Amino acid sequence: MQSTQDVEAWKFPAIKTIVSVATTPKTFKATQTQEERIYYGVYFYPYTRPGDDPVFAVVGGTEVLIIRPNDMNGFEIIMAFQDDGFGGGGGLSAGCWTVDKHTGAPLLAVGGSGSVVKILDIWQGECVQTLTGHGEELMDLVTSPIDQSIIVTTGADTTIRFWSLDPAHQKQPCSIICAGEDHRETVLTIAFHHTGRYLLSGGMDHSVNLWVIPEDAGEMAGTDKPKRIMYPHFSTAMIHTNYVDCVAFHGDYILSRAADENIIVLWAIQNFSSKDPPPGPELAPTTHEYRDTRSAFGGSFERLLQFQANDTIPFYMHFNLFASPGHHPLLAMGATTGRVYLWDLYMIEQYGRGAGIGDDVASSVPPARESSCSVTPGAGTPAPGKVHVKRDDISELFGKVRPHATLEFKQAKGGVRHIAFSNDGRYMVAVGHMSQINICKRW
Repeated sequence: MQSTQDVEAWKFPAIKTIVSVATTPKTFKATQTQEERIYYGVYFYPYTRPGDDPVFAVVGGTEVLIIRPNDMNGFEIIMAFQDDGFGGGGGLSAGCWTVDKHTGAPLLAVGGSGSVVKILDIWQGECVQTLTGHGEELMDLVTSPIDQSIIVTTGADTTIRFWSLDPAHQKQPCSIICAGEDHRETVLTIAFHHTGRYLLSGGMDHSVNLWVIPEDAGEMAGTDKPKRIMYPHFSTAMIHTNYVDCVAFHGDYILSRAADENIIVLWAIQNFSSKDPPPGPELAPTTHEYRDTRSAFGGSFERLLQFQANDTIPFYMHFNLFASPGHHPLLAMGATTGRVYLWDLYMIEQYGRGAGIGDDVASSVPPARESSCSVTPGAGTPAPGKVHVKRDDISELFGKVRPHATLEFKQAKGGVRHIAFSNDGRYMVAVGHMSQINICKRW
């Protein structure tokens, strides 16, 4: 007999609550109609203690909403900000959480159409710091997984900048600038490896780069001469044929997607292992030897899997990966049709590279939970009653793994732009066009 924990591990998220535009604070000036408003980013507070209710931020246009989902009322908007337009603002599109190292206050860094990064203190309910240095609009912000006082930003000026939020560095917070000849157009996306020693970047030039980050990244702030990293240790323009707008590490593997392709690619840099010491800066290949793929690790790259994600042609759409010890890794991607595609990576790893499951495991897979939203089982999805066994043929290099399940938000006309998971994986939130904030629960 399976334990409750074993059964829950196979469950996919189901819709719980939709936060409508009518719930946004009346103090906000109506600069956009519901049809025009787009929420581009959603981010769960990553430092919640076990047992505490999760909190997430939604970013888009002039708005920043801080929301807590709960079982009683569905959700609670606990704080709201409206961008003041300083620094060319008014078009917020990205954010990341961190913490004030002295007070413990939760901080949210946001950016967008302006070139300024704004640090919002959630306890005080106001902007407490601005970071200036980028020459054009910002596209992505992330926090170091090993130092909460370090955030990284990137955008249309093709640079990647590291910032220290330590009060000791307030006058000169920029510590590192990655700016060479590798990204020749807007950098759309960045992502840390869990060790904090490697950073991925992708952009409009179709390239994916891997940068080796010095151990003392935070200590380099405080001067008017931040460290400059001219070349990544790996660079390729051979994975994708269009704007690369979302990248992520899955262990030492890489997930990435690009506009106009309708796929997410899982691939690996040959000979790269985070267990090995990072190569020194002198080993970074330069652009003087022109190649479509350059690597300090020897070799090139290997494509492993492609996930089929239909109706994801526009750029600046983001997948997300929930990966936490003790849980099945879950990959999620929104579509322009108001759908969210879901893949259980444990299912693929254990029962074959394809999306299907075999007869030998069909009886051990628990039924899918019934939900109030439309859930369309894909190949290999545990469905109520008899499990339909069907295996995708991905023996060829460009075979595609179909979604294991699909959530459909019928009111989300225009599409889902971003997805986030709570720390424990219980909640998934999808945001996008038409002011949609869709709160889903997994268990």
